[in-house]
Amino acid sequence: MIRTLNFAFVVMTGLVCLGLYRIAEEARVAAADLKATRASIVRENDALTVLGAEWASLTQPGRIQALVGRHLDLSDKPAAQLSSLAQLPPKNPPLAAEGAIRNAKAVVPQPLPLPPVQASGEVRQPQTDSNFALIHTGT
Repeated sequence: MIRTLNFAFVVMTGLVCLGLYRIAEEARVAAADLKATRASIVRENDALTVLGAEWASLTQPGRIQALVGRHLDLSDKPAAQLSSLAQLPPKNPPLAAEGAIRNAKAVVPQPLPLPPVQASGEVRQPQTDSNFALIHTGT
């Protein structure tokens, strides 16, 4: 019985050692990943610092004013001076005069001609393509 108990304890000790080794290896891999992630964060922060400095140099008002003077033909004088608001054009001018809208007339299409009746009593159907083009386009 003691021999069996000793064997069981040895087997349990071996399993505990294997489990502990597996957990230690996972912790070592996680620590390496954490170290790489922290190094990546430091690199990104350094890149953001450099980009911030470049942005500050690009958006200096003196530099922008020099670029405007070099590339755009702007002047300090306004193109047109208005002395009152009455000189401004209307915001939404009317599309047609008021009298023209009241005198508008509608065009009503003419009805289709009836198909001719033959002597035998059957109705001959006209050619629909040519009649449609004639009625709707006038050609």
